[in-house]
Amino acid sequence: MAYKELQRKLQIQKLRYKYPEIFNQDKGGGRFDKYESLSFVLLDGLNNLYPKIQSQVIPYFEENEIAWWGDDNKVPTGHMLSSQIQCLNFLFALRSDKSAVLKLVQLFDAEIDDILPTIGDKDSGYIAFEFIYENAKLLGEDDYGAKRGAYCTSIDAFIIAKRKAEKLLIAIEWKYTESYLDGKNKALELGKGKTRQNRYNQLISNSTQLKSNPELGNSVFYYEPFYELMRQTLLVERMVNSGIASDFLHILVVPSGNEDLLGNNYTFTNDDLQTTWRNCLSDQSKFKVIDSKHIRQVIENLPDYSKLTDYLNLRY
Repeated sequence: MAYKELQRKLQIQKLRYKYPEIFNQDKGGGRFDKYESLSFVLLDGLNNLYPKIQSQVIPYFEENEIAWWGDDNKVPTGHMLSSQIQCLNFLFALRSDKSAVLKLVQLFDAEIDDILPTIGDKDSGYIAFEFIYENAKLLGEDDYGAKRGAYCTSIDAFIIAKRKAEKLLIAIEWKYTESYLDGKNKALELGKGKTRQNRYNQLISNSTQLKSNPELGNSVFYYEPFYELMRQTLLVERMVNSGIASDFLHILVVPSGNEDLLGNNYTFTNDDLQTTWRNCLSDQSKFKVIDSKHIRQVIENLPDYSKLTDYLNLRY
């Protein structure tokens, strides 16, 4: 059984029979895309979020003009397999707790010794969600309607740290049940492909982290999920080049059980995701794949987060 289908059945089971209380007794049967009465979609997207963060997440998204993933970008989706929702459920409660965020990033690099307030948010915090930074200037992304979380390169969670007195950017891409086995791992459509190559090819060629080649248009950079990783790499690399920081880390969070995403299932490479992407990088130490269960283990060892730990253990 595909990982996505397995998780879908698991979430439905928890909603209906095991832990309906963590969904505020929502009955499911919501709408997603053009489909009605879906058992894995909650009627109220708020019930998809950890209860302790609901009153904070909504104004955070509104104040920072962030788009929600899903049908209606003004409200949280009821889709129980949303990676955006899972990322928020894991990390949002930590965003104002400097010591907690430090423990989190030390999972990525034990030499990190400090955390700095993030940039781009209208309030203070140590994790920014759906982060962008002068994307029009740095990446040429000036499309109509571009905003955090929509129509431009956005980073799911973004942290600024210090390592041996040097500022370090940490870009986190969060995946849950995503896979690209249904035709989405084909090359980009002809029209969009040309537009995107005009935008990114020269940036890739100028990059010191991404390995260029004469056939960029047919390279893995224009296949998902590597297209997304490529754009995020360019964004943080160009931020470093602009003097924002001295270095960066690019973290891909994904459950180890999602072999549909992590395995060698791609039509354009014989290798798995991690090997394929590492072969595209000049400095492979800047990219790490982290199992989301290891982040949950960090949270379990934090003081004052027992309720969040209980929620995550029940929910996921």
